[in-house]
Amino acid sequence: MTTPTRNPLWAMFALLTALLWLAARTTPGLVLITVGSLAGYLGHPWWGLATAAIGAMVYAEQCSRTPYAPCARCKGTGHRRNRRNRPCRPCRGKGVRMRWGRAVMNAYRRATYTAPSAPAARPARPLTPGTYADTDRH
Repeated sequence: MTTPTRNPLWAMFALLTALLWLAARTTPGLVLITVGSLAGYLGHPWWGLATAAIGAMVYAEQCSRTPYAPCARCKGTGHRRNRRNRPCRPCRGKGVRMRWGRAVMNAYRRATYTAPSAPAARPARPLTPGTYADTDRH
């Protein structure tokens, strides 16, 4: 008995099908990043780096313009269709989810944000009447 051989054209067909599915299910920025990494793997590192960088910029722009995407589990309806209509767990019944790129942007902003210096806080209630003129109005 002979071992069956694999045709490389079928592998290319499967790769192209996966890329088309990726393009239909995700964003153009993520597709460009994937194509760039594939180009780098196939021996074109500079083209791959340039394509991945352009894809990262496209995805960052999309995350800043539309930070929320329809939930993949409930398809934006907010609830699952089963015996009982319950809210969708991943989106908590909202029908949208935050893109992971936007979550990374928010985490970076939180980590690098420095609050402006605020004036010193005064006590909530003066200890003796007449201490603060604006709080002793009757």
